[in-house]
Amino acid sequence: MKKIIEPEHNLPQKAPSAHDVARLAGVSRTQVSYVLNGIRSTHVSAQKRERILEAAKTLGYRPHYSAQSLRRGYSSEFAIFFPAPYNSRIVNIIGTIHEEGLSGECVVIQYSWNSHHDPERKNKAFYAMLARRPLGIFCSLLDLEREDIDAARASGVERILVLDVERHSDLNTFFLPVEEIGRIAAAHLLSRGHRRIAVIRPGDPVQNRPFQLRYRGMMAAAAETGGAAIDILDFPKKDMAPSLAAARIFTTGLLALPKRPTAIYAYSDDYALPLMTALQEAGIRIPQDIAILGTDDLPYGELYTPALSTIRFDESALGERAVALINSLITGEPVERRFLQEPLPYLVGREST
Repeated sequence: MKKIIEPEHNLPQKAPSAHDVARLAGVSRTQVSYVLNGIRSTHVSAQKRERILEAAKTLGYRPHYSAQSLRRGYSSEFAIFFPAPYNSRIVNIIGTIHEEGLSGECVVIQYSWNSHHDPERKNKAFYAMLARRPLGIFCSLLDLEREDIDAARASGVERILVLDVERHSDLNTFFLPVEEIGRIAAAHLLSRGHRRIAVIRPGDPVQNRPFQLRYRGMMAAAAETGGAAIDILDFPKKDMAPSLAAARIFTTGLLALPKRPTAIYAYSDDYALPLMTALQEAGIRIPQDIAILGTDDLPYGELYTPALSTIRFDESALGERAVALINSLITGEPVERRFLQEPLPYLVGREST
């Protein structure tokens, strides 16, 4: 039987190699390696770099990321490690990072876990991420320990940006001034004439440090005014996430207090919104009987009746600053002056206060 030879155009095509890119661009293989691996070198002029990138695009060249990782000792991945589900602030920061992208051909990869009740699950996710040999990591010290950061450094990850509510001289820190949130909360309620103010302490242990700093800011504002009491009220700890059922239990205890506060800083909108519902179910008028203030400016807060007063950061500015700080770690170039300014929270006054 006569063998049928398929036309050449039906044969599988060999993927273009870095050698093919070098030949088309008229440069050396080493120069192609520098450019396509994101390595800065004085041996590659801007003109040659442009020719190399154009040749790679023309040929449809795709780098072999696993081989690159083995050669360099790390991958092109910049890892983001936060617990899921993300809060609104983290959602906006991560969204901006994905939208704007990172320098040096870095690929943004998200890693997460979903249970603070089981630290082992967090550890598995964290060490699985380290096994990928990421170029760098953006994470939070509200969720990780310093030992985790040390482990990442020991594995060879040098570019680490940590989000935290305190400054750290030995870490690249994306600082959130939450003490200022507490000061703004107390100052606003005091300016409304309240002298018996309560603050909700969340049941989530991750919020312990942020709570203490906010409370310190509230006490500082109260000290400036004089004569104001700041009471701590614990939210039920059965569920770490606030719920209407927990808010009803909280409200029952609140109404039984011999000296009821006239204003409550509910720590976050997640606590404030179900609390407003529970209070109104119990016949409490807001803000006439008790004023309520939250934090984060969740989009449905202004849809409540009354609309929720809150404190927020500019999330788009937070995201842009995160991108700038990460890119500085990647490239080694200084951060632009406009991104050196730490973000400041501000009040969004509505009807609930």
